[in-house]
Amino acid sequence: MDRAAFVASLRAERRAFGEFCQLLEAEHASLQRSDVEELLKITQLKSDKVDRLAELATVRTRYLDSVGLSTGREGMSDWMARLAGAEATEVSNLWRELVDFAARARTLNDSNGTLITTRMSHNQAALAAMQSAARAHSLYGPDGQASVVTGNRNLGTA
Repeated sequence: MDRAAFVASLRAERRAFGEFCQLLEAEHASLQRSDVEELLKITQLKSDKVDRLAELATVRTRYLDSVGLSTGREGMSDWMARLAGAEATEVSNLWRELVDFAARARTLNDSNGTLITTRMSHNQAALAAMQSAARAHSLYGPDGQASVVTGNRNLGTA
């Protein structure tokens, strides 16, 4: 891969991260609305976008490795230090935006995870309360036989 193709792949990675952030924002709005149908659609789109981001990250790490650099941020910094003029400015801005989008995606994903955990906790508590109330007022047991609900005290012991 030549340098121009690598820069093009960085542009694609930045664009993909921007789109991923938009999906995470849409997911957040859908979670707030409890829009399950929309969440299902977004989940598939997110999965596809994560796959694409992984492919682009692999391209980046392979290129950096092929030019003898480390494959992380340090390697990108070293590679960008080799550039000059307008190309250096463009790539520096491109990389900064990509890193910013990645940080934003992490923040959004963490926020959505917290929202999901909170919703699940509330749903589990509500379900437990309904199940408890149903057991307390049940005239028939799971076997279909009449059941007598008694208090919690054992009257036969001291």
